[in-house]
Amino acid sequence: MSVVRNAAAAVTIAALAGAGCSFDFGFGGTRYRCGTGERCPDGQVCVAGFCEADPDARPDGDGGDVDADVSGPCGNLTLLQDTFDAAGAGAYWYGYADTGATVGESGGQLVIDVGANVSAFAGYNSSHLYDLHGGWIDAHVSEVLASNTILEVRNHLGNVAQLVHEDGNLRVGIYNVTGEGTLTQRPWNPAEVYWRIGENGGDMVWQVSTDRAAWTELHRRALPFDVSHVRGVVGGGGTATAASRARFDDVNAGAPNALYCPAQQLTDDFAAAPLEPQFEAYAQAGCTVTETGGALTFSYTNGTGNIFCGITTFHLWDLARGDGVVVDSNGLPSIANFVSYMQLTLPGTGGRTRVETTLENGSLEYRLYVSDTIMDRRTYTLDRTAHRYWRTRGMGTTAIFETSPDRAAWTERWRVDAPFALSPVELNIGGGHYGTVTVPLTATIPGVNAD
Repeated sequence: MSVVRNAAAAVTIAALAGAGCSFDFGFGGTRYRCGTGERCPDGQVCVAGFCEADPDARPDGDGGDVDADVSGPCGNLTLLQDTFDAAGAGAYWYGYADTGATVGESGGQLVIDVGANVSAFAGYNSSHLYDLHGGWIDAHVSEVLASNTILEVRNHLGNVAQLVHEDGNLRVGIYNVTGEGTLTQRPWNPAEVYWRIGENGGDMVWQVSTDRAAWTELHRRALPFDVSHVRGVVGGGGTATAASRARFDDVNAGAPNALYCPAQQLTDDFAAAPLEPQFEAYAQAGCTVTETGGALTFSYTNGTGNIFCGITTFHLWDLARGDGVVVDSNGLPSIANFVSYMQLTLPGTGGRTRVETTLENGSLEYRLYVSDTIMDRRTYTLDRTAHRYWRTRGMGTTAIFETSPDRAAWTERWRVDAPFALSPVELNIGGGHYGTVTVPLTATIPGVNAD
């Protein structure tokens, strides 16, 4: 079963009329809990129970400017990088365009065209969520529209921060949040072709530059909203009397190296809704996805035909450094015509290129797919006791599949070299039937990497 991410429809640009670690989703910012002997992400150390930046792991900063090396948590927004040298939105963006506007890549640039006397917006929105802490999104803006040209950070709740060119001015603003509106503006210097929105020391910082080396601060203020789960947006539009064009040469070109989060930091006990911002649900008619009684529950009411549902991670994850994902399969049906799966998928392939664990018709099977074609597989007769817990971990491009009766003693069942790196990947968990089954029917998973 391949799954295409249920990306949101066109964006409406606002207001322009280590092992054992766990996620802490507090609105003060994402951090990672740790204990004695437990590993934090590379470049971080365990301090008072939380993973914090290791001051010895990188050069000193430059006094608070966000152009220091990335010091924030893993999964930082600086990972969103594109030179726009290849046509198409690729794995990490999706395009949006209202009637009267177009967006596309040409000549190594992202090009947005807006017609005369139309109210229309277009641009690119990141397909996944990232963490802004300690990092940024910057863009090389080589041409601006006659209306609005926009660099934006938008979180999972719809709170927005923007840097906008309009009518010869640069405007800093926040929207869909308390105190929304323009924070400051000044005349634009056309030589200031580099724009940036970042986080530093608990502040949001808006900057511009002529060379991407020395940055001028336009505005700084305490973080106006949670920036642990954000998308990057480059776009523009509005209404102007003449047709015009905006061009973005690149996004985050030359940004310092950053890491995706280790997979064992992806934890959810499904004790409380909503699934977001960890996961997004997908479902065909006849199946629903809920968090019920501390378990992820797939409920099937239509017993005929192909009916599938499941969840996919919003963030991207690293399984290339030995970390793993564990689920309890005890609540998954083992009946004819029903299949359950845990997949690690290559971004941008709609789930068609993946490694997966599958429970189907009394068999436990491991599969490697490329473009929805099975390249290799291993099959075991299901042993409900020995195969209760599933773990998939990685090392480079090698996927390692294991089972356990108790989450303590693990038995390796298969390892295979995938034709893609296991960082970054999406995690997809789901199930469904492809024939006739007796309904109502439920499948449950009590947690991901949860005790």
